Amino acid sequence: MSRSRLQLLTVPEVAGRFQVTAQTIRNWIDHGVLPAVRIGRAYRIRSEDVDALLERASADSSSLATRRDIWAPKTSSLPRAGNAQAPASVWEGGDAVALNKRA
Repeated sequence: MSRSRLQLLTVPEVAGRFQVTAQTIRNWIDHGVLPAVRIGRAYRIRSEDVDALLERASADSSSLATRRDIWAPKTSSLPRAGNAQAPASVWEGGDAVALNKRA
């Protein structure tokens, strides 16, 4: 195994690489965007998982900034790892109609 496969990073180290806050990294972990292991009270993230997330984000980022309709009721986020399903939006499908009928 190469050294990068064995290297575990802390949340602040990953936050520094992405130039975001540590809370953002914890949110990504909680939502399944970034795989991590919990050791004691802290998370550790494999360096290769950070690299994979960066590659997925780079592949999808070209369309986010140039073709995104800012008024569309969608959120932009980093792509999830694997086959994790995003929660359904109330803006899509018949859920919005059902919510309006309850009000």
